[in-house]
Parts: sequence; C-alpha cells; structure tokens
Amino acid sequence: MDRQKTALSKTEHPVPEKPDSVLPEEPDFILPEEAVFMRQEELSRLNEIQKIIREQLNASDCSIGREHRDIIEQKRYLWENIYELDPAEIRSAKAVISGDQSLHAQRLEQHRLLQRLQKNPYFARIDFVYDGEEEAETFYIGLGGLRSTDGRNALIYDWRAPISSMYYDYDIGSASYEAPAGRIEGEIVHKRQLKIRNGTLEYVLSSGFKIDDELLQRALAANSSTKMQNIVATIQREQNAVVRDSAAGILLVQGTAGSGKTSVALHRIAYLLYRNRKTLHSSQILLLSPNRIFTEYISDVLPELGEQNICEMSLDEFALHERDFLGAFETKYAQLENVIRCRPAQEHRLPLIRFKKSLCFLKELKSYVKKLEDHLVVFSDYTFSRPARSEEEEARGHTASADELRKWYRGSFSSLPLFQRLERMAEQIADDFEAEHTAELSALSREEIRHGLFALCKTTDVLELYAAFLRSLKEKYPLLESGIIPEKNHLVYEDVFPVLLMKTMLFGTQTSRFDRVRHVVVDEMQDYSMVQYELLRLLFPCSMTILGDVSQQFDGGTAACSAPEAFLNDIREVFGGKAALVRLEKSYRSTLEISEFCRKLGGLSGTSAFARRGKALLLKKYPDFPGMAAGLQNRLDQIDPEKIKTAAIICKTAEAAENLYLTFDKEHRERCRRLLTEEDDFREGILLTSSYLAKGLEFDLVIVPEVTAEEYCSETDRRILYIECTRALHELELLYYKEASPFLTYAE
Repeated sequence: MDRQKTALSKTEHPVPEKPDSVLPEEPDFILPEEAVFMRQEELSRLNEIQKIIREQLNASDCSIGREHRDIIEQKRYLWENIYELDPAEIRSAKAVISGDQSLHAQRLEQHRLLQRLQKNPYFARIDFVYDGEEEAETFYIGLGGLRSTDGRNALIYDWRAPISSMYYDYDIGSASYEAPAGRIEGEIVHKRQLKIRNGTLEYVLSSGFKIDDELLQRALAANSSTKMQNIVATIQREQNAVVRDSAAGILLVQGTAGSGKTSVALHRIAYLLYRNRKTLHSSQILLLSPNRIFTEYISDVLPELGEQNICEMSLDEFALHERDFLGAFETKYAQLENVIRCRPAQEHRLPLIRFKKSLCFLKELKSYVKKLEDHLVVFSDYTFSRPARSEEEEARGHTASADELRKWYRGSFSSLPLFQRLERMAEQIADDFEAEHTAELSALSREEIRHGLFALCKTTDVLELYAAFLRSLKEKYPLLESGIIPEKNHLVYEDVFPVLLMKTMLFGTQTSRFDRVRHVVVDEMQDYSMVQYELLRLLFPCSMTILGDVSQQFDGGTAACSAPEAFLNDIREVFGGKAALVRLEKSYRSTLEISEFCRKLGGLSGTSAFARRGKALLLKKYPDFPGMAAGLQNRLDQIDPEKIKTAAIICKTAEAAENLYLTFDKEHRERCRRLLTEEDDFREGILLTSSYLAKGLEFDLVIVPEVTAEEYCSETDRRILYIECTRALHELELLYYKEASPFLTYAE
C-alpha cells in the first residue's frame, strides 16, 4: 500500500535509451486460449470499476447539489443582511463563501473526471514486481486517477503519475520509477493495452515484447478528424521524455514532420499542470500558435486530458495591439504570398527578408540601440517652475543640473531601458521638488517634467530611429540599398517586429497583459525570426517550450534551410545558450510510402518512419491546366466520404487555389470548401487550401496540383512541396501537366 502511495509522486527519472523495434508483419501477441482468459479477466475488472464509478458519481451528484444550494443560501443571507453586519462579519462571510466555492469547483472537476472515466476508465495495465518481492502488483493507467470510495487504494493511476512512466519507457524486463523515498527498482512481468469506448471493452492486447506497436498501428490507420486527438495511449518513449522534462527552462524541440510535436507539446502542458497543480494554473500558460484555424484544430486535446484550455494568441495579434503605434502594416500571409510567388517586382525583397530574420541583423539592431545611449540624449540643466497659484503664494522651482542628470542616467538608472531612465529621472525631479517645497505636484505637472526631459533627446520617434538604423547599415550590407525605408502606415511585414523590438528595448515592456504568464509554448518555431525570439525573451522572462521543424521553412535562403544546425544554434544563442535541445526524428503520421518520398524530398538524414504500409503515391500527368482541372473534378467524384473523412487539395498560394476553384463547375464548387483565410473553418469533406494554411494540419487524402517544372523548381518550391506532401496520412496524389517538377524523381 505504501508503495502505491509513493507512485503518485511527481518526481521524474531519466528515460533509458532503447533502440526502435521493427514491426513484424503479423505480430504474435498472445495465444488464442490466453486471449479468452485475458478478455474475461478484463471484463470482470471493468465491471467492478464501472460499479465503483457509478457509486461515486451518485454520491457526487448529491454532495454537489447540496453544496450549490448552501452557497446560494449563504449569498442570500449576506445580501439580505448586508446593512446589519459590521465590516468584520462581512469579510468573514465572504471568506467562507469563497472557500466553499473553491471546494465546490474542485468537486465539480472531480465529477467531470468521473464522467470521463465512466466512458474510458483506463487504456493500459502493467504488472510490476518490486525488487525483493515475488508477487507482482497490478497498476491500471488512465486519463485520470481513481481511488476506492474510502480513499485507501489507488484503482487507476493518472498517466502523468511517475509510476505510469514505466508503461511508456520500458518493455517487459527491468524497470524503475522515482518516488519520494527514491528510485524504486523492479521488473515489469506483463503489459496490456486496452481499448474501452463508451464503457465497452473493444479489445485487449498483450504487448509481451512490443511497446504500443499494435495499438499505434490501429490509431494511425484510423481516419483523420477536424480536431486533433490526444495520444495518451500511444505516447512513444522519445515523446514521453519531452512530455515529462521539467528540468529545462527553455526546451527546444526539433521534430521531423509527423513526429507528433504539437501533440507532445499539449501533453507536456497537461503534465506540467499536473506536476505543479498547486502553483500553476492553465491561465498562466500561453500558446503562440500560427493561426486561428490551427488553434481550433487543437482545441479538444487539453479538455480530453482533463485540463482547461490555455491562453492562446499569435505573435501577429501582439502586433495588432500596437496598431496605434505602428499604423497600418502588411500581414504575414500577404508577405508569404509574395515570397512564394516571387514576382519579379518583389524579387529584391527575398534577400532583405532573409537578412532581417537573421541573428546577424538582431545583433546589429541591439548594438545600434546600445550606441543610442551615448548620443541620443543631449544633457543640459533642467528647471521646473510652478507659478504662484495666488497673490500670497510665491512661484516655486527646482533645477537639476546637467551633471546631476548625467549621473542619474549613467549611474542610478543605468540598468533601465533608455527612455525608462528618463521616466525615472522625471519622477526623481518631481520627488525632489515636493521634498524641497513640501508640496504635492499634480499628475499634469509630473507629465510636464516628463516632457521636459524627453525634450533632451534628439528624437523619440522609434520609426525615425529604425529608419536611421537601416541607413547606417547600407555601407556594410549593400543589399539594403534596395530596401524600403519604413514609415507609419507603410510598414512591410519584415520591419514590423524589428520596430516593435526597438520600441521594447527603448521603453521597456510597459505592459501588464503578460505578467501572469509562467510558461510559453511556441509552435512552428521555424517561422519565427531571431528578432521575434528576442522580443519573446524580453516579454516573457519565464520557461518556454519551443518546437518546430527547420525543414518546413518557406523561405529557402535562411540559415535553417542551408544549415539547420545553425538555425537551432541561433535560437539557443538568443536565449543565452540556456536552451536544451531535443530531437524527435521518427515520423508517425504518414504511411511508409509517403514518408519515404518526403524523406528524400526534404533531403533528410537520420530520420525514420513508423512501419505502416499503405497505397503507393499516385503521379498523374495531364496535357494542360484545363485538362488537370477537369481530371481533378473527376477524382473528387470518386472520393467516398465514409472512407475518407478529410481530403485536401493543397496549392502553393491562396491565389493559385482561388484560380483553380474558379475553373470548377457549380457542383464541384459546392462540394469543395475553401480554406484560404484564417476566418475559414476546417471541416470534414474536401478542402481547397494553401500550403501555409495547411501547416500543422493532416488529412486522409492530399492532392497537390500543378507540380510542374515551372511551378516547383527552386529551393523554396522544394520545401513548399515537402510541407504539402507531409500533410497526408494515407494517400498522396501529385498532379502535373507538360513537364513534371524535377522533385518528382524522388518518387521513383
């Protein structure tokens, strides 16, 4: 019993290394006679657990209803007697109500857990023999924990409990986990995987020498959905290491396409909330997601795991909050359309965009701001005078000498951002005035002093300073000669965050919106510039999980494309070298046929794919674009919605997708939904979308049109095609006309 209690500890242990197993074509998990006994045993156990859950639910219903009525009665009493109670009695009554409401909320959460467990109480069982003992103890693992009605025995262990980690980290044989008393050693003598749906036992698998292969095969072979599902029953060893890592302040996860990065990140959030449930709340975690479509796609995972959804925003939303300062500016997707199409008139922008995303550019910007400290402020004596308010009162004043101002600037307040120093110096002058004249200054007078000190600067216009910064680089970086000099209401996207970073470095964060944030999750890390990472570092001085795939960058000239390691090292340098790097190099999303093509297409080495066989890739040639569009319509007619829940036609750009859509007849326009803006919905059926909005999503069937030598020829095009193809779960079809893209040779 004591050991069962220690199993609920939140302490982790290092994950042992173990080579990947190779899936046999026909896994021989159990003998038939064993299967009959095993199923009967598990049915009997399931019936017992369901009986206990029903009893606890009935008791919970009664107590929740009673507590709710008591709280209402307490509030009514306080309201009716508010004028007859003294302040101490009111405070006491409010404290009692607050405490009862908190307890009631906990009971409601436990009630919801019981309801979830009633449908699917557990998914795994391990039989573990402790060192020095002969008999095995049985542990069942589920989405949440369940204890006996008297609270003495643990009947089901939460998947996040340390003892549950053995299910993910070990096969049959020696195993261990960390408990408050230290590491507990022993041996796993048996493991089972169970599928329970709506209270019914569908199957039991005895994984005598495999971990999750059969269950994972079943999960991966299923149809996709418009909502990401939890993977708690099939988390793999390398994924579990990321989920349970609590030592890294900044955790950098580089994962190949289909390695489960986002799923792992969400399960990691659930784990951190479980492990730190007394000090960390879901409202204190922020997810930076690519767009609203992606946010909706992942919105069911945390509730399925028993946690509330966390705060979510995109970094672009932060920029939108600064519209009064920035004015109008180009959006990320407008920039992407230009990058992908690479129109002749826009070609000069590509090297500029790449440069402004680089660590080199960030270092130049930080160096420039640092130099501003020496020459932006011209010190002179400053005198504040307050005129007499009446004939009896004399005018009063206070002078701060240039030397005194310089001393404050370079001494007392030197650790603050430049303009924050002036703010504090203005406060100091106001305080000195009040002390000298024993008088209190109004907010208007304090603002006058502030304006007086800011007038010592040559300029306080951040856009003007940023433009001057760019001009200062032209001699050193000739590519900036063709750059656009930024001005308000005309900012191109690649200048938006450098301007915001410069503002933050000069004025400080000056926002309380993010004060509560204690952990940040950054998805699609490859889409962020080094300037954006520096801004995140300043805005969120807390722990972070940063994940993505450097192979999925659109703009083919960045460090990530030519040298992935350089990109990852640049991120680590931004965070002072403190980021721990973890790699997820095994892909689980696509069939082996699709994965192998994508591996060659992406030029990847060191990655592998889960052995799930499927259909061969389909390469189909047409005489011309109209012929391809007509053939595509015929193909849509063949899609069986019962077998293929989600199908996507993925074009390079939204413009290309819209042009293709316009060639369809009325019937096929009605059948094919467009997913071309963040406001469009991801639904089951056939979708027509762009390469950049499809990122992070997955589909049963993916069709990529116009894979011609003209459309897919550059390094950027290769990466776009890689992103498009890695969205496919089960089937991938590539259509072209005239001459095929040279990248299709990887399918041979």
